[in-house]
Amino acid sequence: MTYKRLIIMVSLTFLCTGCIPKSYIEKLGIITAVGYDQAGESSLRGTMVMYQFDPTTTSASQVVTSEAATSKGLRLEANKMTSHRLVSGQVRLELFQDQLASKGMTRYMDTLERDAKVSDMGLLGVSEEPTADLLKLNANTKEASNSGEYIKKMIEKNIEDDLLPDATLRTYIHDYNDVGIDPTLPMLSTKDGKAIISGLALFQDDKYTAKLSSQDIFYLLLLKNEYKDGQFQLQLPDEALKEFHKATSGSSEDGPLHLSLHEIDSKLTIDPKKGEPTQQRIKVTMEARLLEITKEIDLKNKEAIKKLEKEIEKKVKADLEQFLDVLKENQVDPIGFGKVYNAKNRENRVTKENWRQQISDLNISFDVNMKLLRHGIAE
Repeated sequence: MTYKRLIIMVSLTFLCTGCIPKSYIEKLGIITAVGYDQAGESSLRGTMVMYQFDPTTTSASQVVTSEAATSKGLRLEANKMTSHRLVSGQVRLELFQDQLASKGMTRYMDTLERDAKVSDMGLLGVSEEPTADLLKLNANTKEASNSGEYIKKMIEKNIEDDLLPDATLRTYIHDYNDVGIDPTLPMLSTKDGKAIISGLALFQDDKYTAKLSSQDIFYLLLLKNEYKDGQFQLQLPDEALKEFHKATSGSSEDGPLHLSLHEIDSKLTIDPKKGEPTQQRIKVTMEARLLEITKEIDLKNKEAIKKLEKEIEKKVKADLEQFLDVLKENQVDPIGFGKVYNAKNRENRVTKENWRQQISDLNISFDVNMKLLRHGIAE
């Protein structure tokens, strides 16, 4: 490279630098979490949690609430309430009040999907309480400086621990657009002044329709084949394994038998009947560590372990059938039975239009196999 060319390149660099508009970080309010509530028949209430890098303030975060007819209008109104210029490049959490979500989420998802500044890896959630109340909770802890960050980390942890399905914007939009599957999102509430995960929101297309209990979330994950290192609490009938109880003085023989299963690894096979989308067979194979059991059982007895495995299989199968009844009653398919059928069949394929009505006719036979790898302690 000649000296003359080097001089030209350096000069152009300085000229280009001068053309770039400057944004001083001290003047920005970087939005990290947003909550949407129904404010009226045609208006929204938006709550935004933002970080501000202002040395003159005592708090690094601020919560602003505004009302408008559109989600973009919410930010314009919120800008009038703060000396910082609000920017959305770091939004990592979007919450929707259940009343709002039940009317349909498409308009909000379209806005988020089209906004290049919003990451498709941001998390979504549905709140049983106004999101304005949820995001204004004081959550100044070692792990989070505000409620928005606390909720985000709580959802991430539960996903990592196999307690919730993925809740990113990308997954929601993918499941919504796919044929034969419905989206799900974490359901949030409060307890003792703190945000908690209270269940899972089930959707018919883009409309929130029902809440799934914490126990049923386990079976949803099991059927979505998302268990790799999970954990679960199980209750067996009072009489289960009674013949293997130890004759220990002072031990209680009354009450149900509770188990704690850890390090659950599962394998799933779904076999739809050719040409009949509602007729499917599912085989679930599980391996797990028995961490804890609430009866004095002789765990060194191989027959006791075999009986325990059979009791677990029977209980899991019964719970899966009850879980399926919940899906049929609400006409939702968060597992993707219709999607699996389409992937394996070319005849009588399901569509978005006809699958909704067929869900209530689902007839699925479950085959459950359980293997206990290690045995834990008795209490």
